[in-house]
Amino acid sequence: MEHTYYKIGEVSQVTGISKDTLHFYNKIGLLVPDHIDPDNQYRYYSLRNLWQLDIITTCRKLNIPLETVRQILALRDNEEIARLLMEYRQEAVRLSRYYQQVAEDILWYGEEKERIARQKDRTAIQEKRLDEEIVIAGRFSRDAQSYHASLQEAAKEALRHAPSIRRKYGYILDLDGLARGKFIKRREYLKLEHLEQASVAPGALYRIPAGKYVVFTLQIRNEEADFSPLLDWLAEHDQEIEAVFAEELGLQLFPYMDNYYCEVKARIKT
Repeated sequence: MEHTYYKIGEVSQVTGISKDTLHFYNKIGLLVPDHIDPDNQYRYYSLRNLWQLDIITTCRKLNIPLETVRQILALRDNEEIARLLMEYRQEAVRLSRYYQQVAEDILWYGEEKERIARQKDRTAIQEKRLDEEIVIAGRFSRDAQSYHASLQEAAKEALRHAPSIRRKYGYILDLDGLARGKFIKRREYLKLEHLEQASVAPGALYRIPAGKYVVFTLQIRNEEADFSPLLDWLAEHDQEIEAVFAEELGLQLFPYMDNYYCEVKARIKT
């Protein structure tokens, strides 16, 4: 029985698959030409090889990994292949959801810069009643250089498992620094959009209490800020505060610690 064989260039021309790709498939043992000419040792592809190549091409269009393609070629059983593809479909759905989250996060990050631009001019003092919030917080520190490292340690597992990059950084401020115009951070905290409390050590969870707050936007330059609007408001309304929280207006990856804006939330003493 006479067989029809094809040179690598002919296979490439017929299928549109490059010679380099065919050489690669041969090298990794995925598609090995069936016939070797005993006279010149040239390798030739058979009709069976073309059928295998069609299977490989179909699987690659489905973005199936080469090792799974190898399993499919070895199975020669459509029922088993269908089962294997259904298993891969579950992974494809997971990846689809993952990349959808990535796309949404990238859009969100772009919107953060616009949000900062809109909010930074809103300096009017407002009195608000805020709900309790649970955040991840680093240790209290008198060392201005260590508070961020402490937060990173406390939040590393939560950040590693977080499905999204959406987060906000905030600080618990030293009350003694307000009158001197000093933006002194005693503890840094992190708000995650989806906080899995089980991934955080109990001591690293902090509850920002519910209650009445004075809220306004503040510009910080070289860790100094003008707190006089807050201090004047407190004097005018005969009020005292027991804690001050300051949250960055939006997430930006590039360092900007010499000039940035925060939403300040001063809890009124009851």
